[in-house]
Amino acid sequence: MTRSMTRYMTHNAVLALMLSCWTAVPVAAVANIVDAQIPARAATEAPSSDDPALSQDAVERELDRFHRTEVSLNQALRIAEKIHPGSKTADISFEGGLDVPVYKVRTLQSGQIWESDIDGATAKVLNSVLFSSVEGLSESDRNSLAALDAVTLKMSDAIKIAERSAAGRAISGGLVSKDGKLAFIVVVVCGKDLKQVTLEPTSLRRR
Repeated sequence: MTRSMTRYMTHNAVLALMLSCWTAVPVAAVANIVDAQIPARAATEAPSSDDPALSQDAVERELDRFHRTEVSLNQALRIAEKIHPGSKTADISFEGGLDVPVYKVRTLQSGQIWESDIDGATAKVLNSVLFSSVEGLSESDRNSLAALDAVTLKMSDAIKIAERSAAGRAISGGLVSKDGKLAFIVVVVCGKDLKQVTLEPTSLRRR
């Protein structure tokens, strides 16, 4: 049974406390940057446990593994997009709790969503499968993907801006759509801290 994409695309949105600033970029975008410590356990899906310390330890181990992973988020993104030429990344995240560190990337191409697993150590493509058609998603997700297709800012651009603005290394990126406006949500690891950068594209592609 197909999982809802809403949770996948917005799983980092709960981290937000935002400070507004302007960042000059090749494509106009408003960048809202979280410049405050965020509890690490909120960044990834730690195993459920009655002991919060155990969950926190699991997340810290995952973040430590991320620090030791040679492949970057943007490298994994580029690899996934090459599998289906012309596709655009809608969501990407790091999973360090598996046997090998993996980037899970979902890309949009011609009304279809593909999910690819990229090895964080070797950059090899471990898996690439059709996740869903756009028509099979919720209205909110369809709106987000339609907006993604209409803007010139790409996920790779958003990741670069976020890493430069937050002075760290991106661990995930996703989309949110509110009141018809698209935003890129990028979570950046800065040492043991996490920062969220929200970018709102202001330039639409002319059709």
